[in-house]
Amino acid sequence: MRRIFQAERRIVESRFLWVNMLFLGVTGLLLIRLWYVQIYKGDLYKRIAETNRIQYIELAAPRGLIFDRNGQVVLGNRPYFDLVYVPQFVRDTQTTFKILGRLLHIPVHAFERRLFMSRGQPKYLPVNLKRNLSLHEVATIQSNKIFLPGIDISVAPRRDYKVDTPSHMVGYLGEIGKNELTDSGKDGESPYRAGDLVGKQGLESRWEKYLRGKRGHRLIQVDAFGRQVEAPNRSGIELPLVPAQAGSDLVLTLDMELQRITREAFRGKNGAVVVLNPQSGEILAMVSEPGYDPNVYQGGLTEEMYRSLVANPFKPFLDKTTGGVYMPGSTYKAVVALAGLEEGIINANTTFFCPGHYTLGGQTYHCWEHGGHGNVNLRRALMKSCDVYFYNVGVELGVDRIAKYAQMLGLGAKTGLLLNFEQPGLVPTTAWKKLTWHLPWSTGETPSVAIGQGYDGVTPLQLANLFATIGNDGNLWRPFLVKRVINPIGETVLMQEPELVRRIDKIKTENFRLVKEGLMAVVMDKEGTGKNAAVPGVTVAGKTGSAQVVGLSKNMGKTQRDVSMNWREHALFAAFSPADNPEIAIAVVSEHDKVSGGGRSAAPIAGKILQAFWDLKKQRQLNIGRSDKAGQADVQR
Repeated sequence: MRRIFQAERRIVESRFLWVNMLFLGVTGLLLIRLWYVQIYKGDLYKRIAETNRIQYIELAAPRGLIFDRNGQVVLGNRPYFDLVYVPQFVRDTQTTFKILGRLLHIPVHAFERRLFMSRGQPKYLPVNLKRNLSLHEVATIQSNKIFLPGIDISVAPRRDYKVDTPSHMVGYLGEIGKNELTDSGKDGESPYRAGDLVGKQGLESRWEKYLRGKRGHRLIQVDAFGRQVEAPNRSGIELPLVPAQAGSDLVLTLDMELQRITREAFRGKNGAVVVLNPQSGEILAMVSEPGYDPNVYQGGLTEEMYRSLVANPFKPFLDKTTGGVYMPGSTYKAVVALAGLEEGIINANTTFFCPGHYTLGGQTYHCWEHGGHGNVNLRRALMKSCDVYFYNVGVELGVDRIAKYAQMLGLGAKTGLLLNFEQPGLVPTTAWKKLTWHLPWSTGETPSVAIGQGYDGVTPLQLANLFATIGNDGNLWRPFLVKRVINPIGETVLMQEPELVRRIDKIKTENFRLVKEGLMAVVMDKEGTGKNAAVPGVTVAGKTGSAQVVGLSKNMGKTQRDVSMNWREHALFAAFSPADNPEIAIAVVSEHDKVSGGGRSAAPIAGKILQAFWDLKKQRQLNIGRSDKAGQADVQR
């Protein structure tokens, strides 16, 4: 028995010894680790702790404003109210979300989704649950804040879109994509962060680097759990605050009053209008219809809203001023006339007989006037828009010589505005058809090209610039929209001057004069097809046009009003005024117009805009005169 007891005692003593050794070993390791952390590396970890205690919070910068040429605000900013959730102050997330859901009539899972998207960020950073609250929603939240700890209303500057804001021109903002974020940081530190808003279309995109501004920052103190705490005031030292710097402002060539009048004159139509200064290329007004409300991007574009906009057959997202390509119709006859004069095919007195049709190789091409125009010279052919006259001239020229002058006048290539995916249009040639269709050019295709049908394609911006070039006798200016960029302290950091692309010396001034006389007859003569664009007291030179989408003969004799919307002709009109030394050029393109014909539909729209332009100029001159007289009277006093 005693022997058994001694054996068990030795086992217990042995185990006790090993336990003591293990305890001493662990204690020793802990002491060594404490010495290493607190003494050997003490200074390092102290610096790290201090760094973690102070957190860096970035402040978004307000975007620059956009003004018109007269100082009117085209696009500004205004404060928006956002509903934010601050995790460090919320006691019961589910209860809080249920109360918010009842107050704002929003399902709880919508809040949970926003919270899930922000997972991993520090507790002191607010989570945006809903943007752009209405004043009623703000009042509702404020009156129930006692039941909503951790819920607050934040104020953020965002774009102030008005009813008359030109949506395609200014564009919209959207969250920066991963690819954009990566690309922006290739040449150094990126100015963007995930979730930042950047320009996605129009001026917002094209001039993003000037409009975006420079973010600021502030420092806050947090505790060990990542919650914000008040920083102690030690020796009067305060945590620094660097305010955000607003972006630079843009001053446009746009005349906002003329822009409003242009939009009103084009109301109810689909297509585009471009108004510019023929002496410089300055764009005075640009309208693309139908438009869209840029506010849908600020409030959150739902999938249903996006689908409805995309499904719209008139393409509200497309900027048709630069991205819409249309057959120019009879407006193209001005190009063919210049080519015919310069190549010696015709002169001012050359006549062709128009019986109402033209036959080539056994195929008949009809004039829009089925009864014919009789004998017509250049002036009358332009004034009455005689197709047969230009069938004859076009066939004599051939497609390549027509293309030579069209390209010389700026067609078939981008103007260089660099706004919203500008299209180059199309000037057909024999080489183009061979390359594209792998077929030779047929002479039977030339008559259609000569009257602006078939393969011809122009944008409204190109059409306006074409007539501006004709009006100023061959000076091809590059259209531009931004005159100056002004930084937040009022300094001009960029000035855009008019750029002359080329002087077209290969077309004689006399030939420009002859074509302008015919174009002036289109509007100023009582028999002209564009007489509805006439403005009392000033000369207007222009050209009507109609571009067939399908041949109406297929519709069994139906009129333009009877056929399907998709089959209706496009109505066009382009002009400049005054006829000598013009100050304004305009192009109107009305898609699938129910009235039909540039003379009856597009010309009256242009007439209203031209009248408004001259009225505004007269009124502003009177205002300047009154101001000068008032200034002189003050000096005399």
